[in-house]
Amino acid sequence: MSKSAKKTGKVREEVKKRSGLNKVSLAFSLILAVAIVSGALLYHLSLPRESGVKFSLKAIVVDQLSGDIQNQTFVDSVVKILSENGFSVTYHDYKETNVLFFRNLAKASYGIIILRLHSALRKDKPIVDFFTSEPYDPRKYVKEQEEGLLVKGTVSHSDKSYFAFTPKFVENLEGAFPRSIVFAMGCQSLNQTAGISMAEAFHRKGAAVYIGWTSWVTAPHSDAETVKLLKKLLCENMTVHEAVASTAKEYPYQASLAYYPASAKNLKMRDLKAEAEVKSSGITQKAAYKTFMCERWYWTAVLALSPPRPEAGFGGSHLLDLPVSTFLSPRRGGGPPEHRLPTSQSPHGGGGTLKI
Repeated sequence: MSKSAKKTGKVREEVKKRSGLNKVSLAFSLILAVAIVSGALLYHLSLPRESGVKFSLKAIVVDQLSGDIQNQTFVDSVVKILSENGFSVTYHDYKETNVLFFRNLAKASYGIIILRLHSALRKDKPIVDFFTSEPYDPRKYVKEQEEGLLVKGTVSHSDKSYFAFTPKFVENLEGAFPRSIVFAMGCQSLNQTAGISMAEAFHRKGAAVYIGWTSWVTAPHSDAETVKLLKKLLCENMTVHEAVASTAKEYPYQASLAYYPASAKNLKMRDLKAEAEVKSSGITQKAAYKTFMCERWYWTAVLALSPPRPEAGFGGSHLLDLPVSTFLSPRRGGGPPEHRLPTSQSPHGGGGTLKI
């Protein structure tokens, strides 16, 4: 055998050996990469998970009364108290508070819901309904009217009518309230007979507590006591029972604030806020962990599967979009002009008589 033939044979043997080693190396690299990724995924799945709906540091002021009973001092005071206590606040006046607006109320995860609106006892049934600012039209929302979700409501001594929503309307809302505190500022909103059904509807949709008036109440009195109530809950850390008990009755109607359910008596705003902050912190930490681990999984797999490339550098990052809570100043306007409410002639400006 010639020298060149021997040399060629050796080269072939070396190529076969290298090819075999490369196959073994590739198989090992694949197994190693799968093991690393699987291990990291199993570890991630073993992390404790958030369970249940948590309180939200978002607040909304729904001012359906702003069309005929404006109180900018009330709005400014409420927004100031809420924002100073860590809430992002949105404000909606009468131009926006139509049926569609209330239909979407449970979708936005508001922890505090302040409903400054007309509410009234229904004449033929022991039920309290809440007014929208959308003029009544029997040709609109026919199905909702037939099913008892919407009714025709009229402010006392007024010849204009508006759509009013019922407890059944609240029960059928899409979404849920995140252990919210609902302040229902209108007349009879927690009438101890007729008003319970509305309170129950909000509670069944997730509200932790519903606070309202037991009888007729004037708008100025309701405004003043709601501001006082917020201060007691947020600034003085009173329980729901203590805060409600500290508010004044309305004379001569003998209306007082009450809350539902009774089991919420020892609830404190500080505990709800801590719950929301822990949830937010947990999300941030998990997102950061996922980002870091994703980088390690990806680059480990690249290193295991790719041949050495000294000229190639490694780097990069994965960014996650995290929810950021921002404060929104109260805004006015933004809705159709026909939603304006006429001036109520009722002596109790915060409510009216419902006509079905």
